Amino acid sequence: MKVKYRVKDRQEFQNIYKNGTLLKSDTISLRYLPNNLGYARVGISVPTKSGNAVIRNKIKRQIRAILAHDMNFVQPVDIILVVRKSYMIEDFVKTESDIKELLKKVGNI
Repeated sequence: MKVKYRVKDRQEFQNIYKNGTLLKSDTISLRYLPNNLGYARVGISVPTKSGNAVIRNKIKRQIRAILAHDMNFVQPVDIILVVRKSYMIEDFVKTESDIKELLKKVGNI
C-alpha cells in the first residue's frame, strides 16, 4: 500500500473519529469519512493491549496485505481500522472476511 493512501496525521485521525461513521465486526471496527482528495486513504490503529510491538506490527502487516489485495482506492473516503480484543493473528481468513464485509458496507470493494 503506497504512502499516499495512508492516514498518518494525528489531527486527521481525530477528525475521522469525531465526525466519521462507525461500523463494527467481531474483530475490527471501522470508521469512515468522505474526503476531497479523489482517492481513498486508510489508517490502522492497534491498541497496546493487543500485544508488544512485534505483535502489533504483525497485525498491521496482515491488515495492509488484505487491503492491498481487496480494496478499491478510487472512492474518495478516509478509513480508520481499529483492531478489537477478539482479533486473532492465526485466524487470517476470518479477519479477511470481516474486512471485506465492512468495505462492502462502505462501498469500497
